[in-house]
Amino acid sequence: MREEAQRIDGRLEGTLRVPDGEPRAIVVIAHPLPTHGGEMRNPLVAGIARACAERGWYALRFNFRGVGASDGTWTGGRDEVEDVGAAVAHARGIAPTLPLGLVGYSFGAHMALRWTSRGGHPDALVLVGLPLRSVSGGANDLPPVADGTYIVAAERDQFGTAAELRERFPQASVAEVRGADHFFVGQRDELQRLVTEELARTLG
Repeated sequence: MREEAQRIDGRLEGTLRVPDGEPRAIVVIAHPLPTHGGEMRNPLVAGIARACAERGWYALRFNFRGVGASDGTWTGGRDEVEDVGAAVAHARGIAPTLPLGLVGYSFGAHMALRWTSRGGHPDALVLVGLPLRSVSGGANDLPPVADGTYIVAAERDQFGTAAELRERFPQASVAEVRGADHFFVGQRDELQRLVTEELARTLG
């Protein structure tokens, strides 16, 4: 496999991981909170991209506005949902005939959920570490999730445990990573397995 630098919508920095052989799907991956070091080279995000490529899928990571070499200014989540839409559109341009998956981690999961709540339609959606609470401790303004939405949650997540997510979103399918916190240290292989198995169920 190899990686290619991308320019998304002329303004966002991205990296496309290309699998060996003919790609069978494309997956867009959104990174965690930029104000706390989140960007597309986050180890968990990079690990998910690598695991996707090993499955035979393109994996497109991108930096939200104002992060890394992406143009624009960070808006605290107000406009970043548009960046998810731009990345998905770019991915569809790369592989217009392939099924498309969308994965978000933490802040990226929040933005991915907001994008789908506004009418975005990926073929598969996986939300990792969806934060019920912000870093300041206040409640995040999360939209409803659709029936069957797949969430991978840590047992001891500081921003929303698996048990709390099940209570908040009983219509979702919540996979719990036991013993992990929000950063999934020591549990990233298990996380990648859960994410790619769910994507494979829909993307093939």
